[in-house]
Amino acid sequence: MYRSGLIRTAVAVAASSVCLVSGAAGAWAQPGARTAPSGSQPTRADAVQDAKQAAARSLREAYATGQVKDVMAGTLSSANQVGLDRLPIRSTSGFRASVESSNSAILTAKGLPASTGNVLQVRLANPQARAALTEGVQPLIAAEPSDRQSTSLTAYRPDGTEVKLGATAPADVPVLIVGTDGDRIVAAGTQVMSDGFKAAWPQAGTASSGDLSALKPRTAAAARAASRTAPIPRPAGRKAPAARTSQTGTAGTPQGKNVTRINSVQLLKSNEEPFWKGGAEAFAVVSGWDKNDKAFAEPTLQMPYLDWTGVDYHPNQNLIDWGHFGYDSADLVFLEEDDGTNYKDLTKAIVDALLTVTGYGTTGIPLANTIMDAIPDKWWTDDTDELDQVYSVSHGAIAKAQDSGAPGLTYFGASGESNISIGLSNAFIPKT
Repeated sequence: MYRSGLIRTAVAVAASSVCLVSGAAGAWAQPGARTAPSGSQPTRADAVQDAKQAAARSLREAYATGQVKDVMAGTLSSANQVGLDRLPIRSTSGFRASVESSNSAILTAKGLPASTGNVLQVRLANPQARAALTEGVQPLIAAEPSDRQSTSLTAYRPDGTEVKLGATAPADVPVLIVGTDGDRIVAAGTQVMSDGFKAAWPQAGTASSGDLSALKPRTAAAARAASRTAPIPRPAGRKAPAARTSQTGTAGTPQGKNVTRINSVQLLKSNEEPFWKGGAEAFAVVSGWDKNDKAFAEPTLQMPYLDWTGVDYHPNQNLIDWGHFGYDSADLVFLEEDDGTNYKDLTKAIVDALLTVTGYGTTGIPLANTIMDAIPDKWWTDDTDELDQVYSVSHGAIAKAQDSGAPGLTYFGASGESNISIGLSNAFIPKT
């Protein structure tokens, strides 16, 4: 998992990747940036890269023998990418066996079950060369680098000739990039994490009560943390529905839940990247303090829409279910998924870290920082930085803003150069 804000502007050819982790707030000291330890020990990212290179080599060999030429032109005539398992290449060529072997290696390295299926795909990295591909121009074939700061790419013609490419895409030569399907990986990875969190904190997987009467106020430390991320009322406009306590039936059964949802989210920092980079793959973990003053994390949330810097997304996506919380406070930390992420180990690291923390606010350290510090240094590479974090989101503060006529609150990231703004509002979801 990368800790860098590698999100490109909308004028770039392709987007990068993001992920989101959240926890409840204490103080507001941010975890220090870390780098991978020196040495030549192979990493999970190396294993994923080796698998991508093997698949790219098999694709080049299939192209050289004429088994894929027309198929590729037809498949990519309208779409920019296709799963390698969907290419109708003869099984006798060894291509399918190679792809299956490479795919299995990637799933193992990333801690994903075999039921995830194929995550290897080929992408036309420069769509402006689509016509050339259709006309039979020999493409360049390469594996997407794991190193997010690569400024050059080694590609190969079908005959094996090596070609060095810079950050700008060639206009007349198709470039086929073999990489991973980030959306499918994140979908499977967030399921692995959600299952692990539900096992560690069963209450996160049960029906919640919409009653906010037992929700305890933020501590002074959490309030200071909130001031770091500058919550402000969203611009005046249509008033969002006011949050309500649950309606109960004759038996006192909760008939709905109170949630905070994402009205809008925008990535602010621009980082230009080479043309071969793929799309963003974002996910979120919501964590906080339960009614017994114990830290916990809720099932993980995928954010597949979060692709471009400077675009204001309006997902209307539920983020926090306050029925599981004992305190009116939660943190958000944004990260990026990468080749080195093993979702089983990531889940264990988060669970182990949070299970050691009890007593809201007693540590003086936000749970978000506890989560980040628990992740092994070997997962970070020397080109990574934490994207951003937002501390101490408050249901009460958002409700107050909505009561005054604002749609909700906009929070900004706590990093020195804030890289995110996120507009949040409260809503009551009735049970039907």
